[in-house]
Amino acid sequence: MNIGQKVFRYHSVTSTNEVLKELAAEGFEPGTVVIGAIQTKGRGRMERTWVSPEGGLWLSVLLDASPEFRENKFGIIPLMTGCAVANAVSAAAGLAARVKWPNDVLINGKKVCGILGEIIDVEGKHLAVVGIGINVNNPVHEGYEFSPISTSIAEELGKEVNLEELERVLLAELDCRNNLLNEEKFDDILGEWRSISDTLGKKVRITTQTGDIEGLAKDIDENGSLMLERGGQVEIVLAGDCSHLE
Repeated sequence: MNIGQKVFRYHSVTSTNEVLKELAAEGFEPGTVVIGAIQTKGRGRMERTWVSPEGGLWLSVLLDASPEFRENKFGIIPLMTGCAVANAVSAAAGLAARVKWPNDVLINGKKVCGILGEIIDVEGKHLAVVGIGINVNNPVHEGYEFSPISTSIAEELGKEVNLEELERVLLAELDCRNNLLNEEKFDDILGEWRSISDTLGKKVRITTQTGDIEGLAKDIDENGSLMLERGGQVEIVLAGDCSHLE
């Protein structure tokens, strides 16, 4: 099933990821999308939660993930999704967007989108639930717990944009890249991410469950992990929060 062929729309949900997990458990197939106008308990990395106000694009997508993919290539999914978002923002709003490892999209160095990917097992099937939160026409500085470096498409553009058009373009971009994923054209996905990366070549700080590490972001490997140069050695970082230091 193509991404967006089956779309569930809600005015208010706790989290689009949580709703989509419930639908997956009921047997809905990969390609299913959940969209909420408002999230009361939006979820991010490291179990952060927040309220997602009306005016943004808050959605989750169900993807297929074989056992082999789950073990080795899961890090590619947020990178692929980030590229889809960046291209959709450029196409629908005319703004240049770039990607930040592992799961953010930036406009003018400020965060406009966060991505959360999770693996679930449903009756022997391995599935990926990918949550996407894009600040579109919603407030980001008043009354909501967004990052101080956040922005919105409307803020950067100076006017509101058509939310439905952005959604349509985004689902098409996701579907295109998901086809590459299914065809195991990983180099194409990683190459596109490198071409619009705002992280590579910069000094960064990675916050992990065990502490902070700093170094130069040299590249990503074949699994989407960050190759961090520290003291002349290259260290592979699988996951963590990334802060640009320059």
